[in-house]
Amino acid sequence: MAGRGLHHVTLISSDAERSCRFYACLLGMRLVKRTVSHEDPGTFHLCFGDDAGRPGTLFTLFPWQRMPRGRRGACEPWRTSFRIPLGSLDWWARRLHAADVACLSDQTAFGEACLMFEDPDGAMLALVEAETPAPSAAWNHPEIPSSHALQGLHDLVLKVRKSDPLSELFREVLGFTEIGRSAKLVRLAAHGGPGGTITLDETGPLARGQLGAGSIHHVAIRARDAADQDALVRALHDRYGILATEPKDRMYYRSANFRSTCGLLLELATDGPGFEADESFETLGTGLKLPSSLEQRRGELELLLPSLPTPTCKRHLFEEIP
Repeated sequence: MAGRGLHHVTLISSDAERSCRFYACLLGMRLVKRTVSHEDPGTFHLCFGDDAGRPGTLFTLFPWQRMPRGRRGACEPWRTSFRIPLGSLDWWARRLHAADVACLSDQTAFGEACLMFEDPDGAMLALVEAETPAPSAAWNHPEIPSSHALQGLHDLVLKVRKSDPLSELFREVLGFTEIGRSAKLVRLAAHGGPGGTITLDETGPLARGQLGAGSIHHVAIRARDAADQDALVRALHDRYGILATEPKDRMYYRSANFRSTCGLLLELATDGPGFEADESFETLGTGLKLPSSLEQRRGELELLLPSLPTPTCKRHLFEEIP
């Protein structure tokens, strides 16, 4: 399989500092970029991933401060899982319990050992033991041995009323292949590396959800470059009549958005230029980076945006926001 796979998953959170402590301090992901939403520059866009923020390892946040929790529904992602090395579940269970994060040892429908838990906003997460085809460049977190470090995205579970229409789109246009079925679950894979897998969970006549804290805002699929992205946009239109947005320069990748036939918000994001476009590898994520069109508003935005902890902090804040 030589498909593209996931580029990143973007979650809505209700508190930037608390989420940063959870994903960077507790789970040990590297904060590779602190920038803002281009459409809503008063909101951070925080990007976490491996040491360089490579596509397939990226989990990003829109912290909409004090946003009420969302309500899960049909045609949206319900659970994001990250891959960890074989033999790491017990270590992670101890770490989560020590941070007062409830977790459950389980097994996926496809036989993988996993640990289920939620983030402070109720987003459903899992750590899955998986064999990684090539060594992953995990972030060197001071509290997490490299033998247990997160190795990127593993799987994304999408709840859909019917799996066939979305499965066809992923297979015929986005380069995925069906690799397994279990009851009402359909697993699709683009490749065996980080971000290579999605699972469709057919729910039947489930109501639509409501976007809020703990909801996944959108899912981004990799495009190799601008030409590949343009070809995907044409294929979506020619095959399904789907119109994507005009490509936009997001500084670190080129982006085009579209809605699937069931309403799922998807993005096509190019692999490059990457997060070292405006920061060195050593300093990734340490400063606020703004699009050139917003640079004149830097002072205003720095006052408006909430403060963030240092990425290697040892204090974890998971209490409810008053």
